[in-house]
Amino acid sequence: MRRYKEMIIVGSIAGVTLLSYFGYAVSIKGSDYEVESIRKENAEALKKVNIEIENGDIKPTQYNIQLDGQIHSESQNYITGLFNSYAADFPADFYRFLSKEDVFTSEMGSRTYGIEVKASQLNYHSYDRSTQKQFKKTLSHRLTVPDREMADIRVFHQDGMNVYVQRDDHGAKEKSTVLLLNLAKGKVETLQSKQLKTNQERHYVAVNDYGIVYREIAYDAEGVEKDSAYYLDNGKGIKRIKALDAYAAEGNFNAAENSQSLIAYGTFDSEKSKSIKWSTYDFKTNQVKRHKVEGQHAYRFNGSYTMIAQGKLYHIANINDSDFQVTVVDTKNESISYQGIIKDKNAKKNRLVQDVTVSE
Repeated sequence: MRRYKEMIIVGSIAGVTLLSYFGYAVSIKGSDYEVESIRKENAEALKKVNIEIENGDIKPTQYNIQLDGQIHSESQNYITGLFNSYAADFPADFYRFLSKEDVFTSEMGSRTYGIEVKASQLNYHSYDRSTQKQFKKTLSHRLTVPDREMADIRVFHQDGMNVYVQRDDHGAKEKSTVLLLNLAKGKVETLQSKQLKTNQERHYVAVNDYGIVYREIAYDAEGVEKDSAYYLDNGKGIKRIKALDAYAAEGNFNAAENSQSLIAYGTFDSEKSKSIKWSTYDFKTNQVKRHKVEGQHAYRFNGSYTMIAQGKLYHIANINDSDFQVTVVDTKNESISYQGIIKDKNAKKNRLVQDVTVSE
């Protein structure tokens, strides 16, 4: 069976017409870029959003752009860009830990996690880019040491000091386990999981008051996906979430900020569209609702970057070969908090959005 990994990187979304705001246009120029924006939020809120763009030159330049117009650039030679760009994002000791051969890494929101499993202990290390804080903990627990080539370990939910980890062992018999790391008490609890059948895989999505949500995928003998569904395990029983059957094949639903609902992005009318549709699933009503907003510029879904943080969705996408449209959406009331254009004054192609960070 093929190995199954998913990064929680959600689909894509764009915004409403700029002219619909009773605001004012602002053009702030930087060294190769300028930010043209209409703002509803104050300047302090805009300073919290950092967009990292890199060109594809032999000697790459990395641009850190804030929506209030502050732009910083750093040029690197090819070797530096190839080997050190990832290291520069983290404190030295955290990067050294991630670089160890037996450490499993994963990302969720602004946090990066590293987990090392030994026979009698689990070493946990995380770093939050938005706060620039890291956390280390060694938890005593007897665990089977995973085969690095035949296992996957990733964090899929964090609630304060409780961290939920999915461990998959891809042996002759596929096995998927949930570990609950209690960082406050330094304890590891193995949660009961339904045993997988042959040619099945599981992807855990969310944890909330209703239980643990996961998506299960079945493959035929040739390794082609033939069925998928979302399930809710409340500790007493497991039920199929039939309201999500129409969406299970795409597997786009992920936990909303409070994990009390699920949200999916990435349904578009065309490759270059002004409209964006997204869906939400409410556990209380067991219903899916569809939402839609219209943007000023048609944008390209291919190469777009989307993340959700602090109840807002941040979407950056090309509107042509060199310029990006930035949209900040409050998904709770379906309003646009911000929309603007990052313009490349040199009109160069091959610009890539590397990362988006929202500080607290």
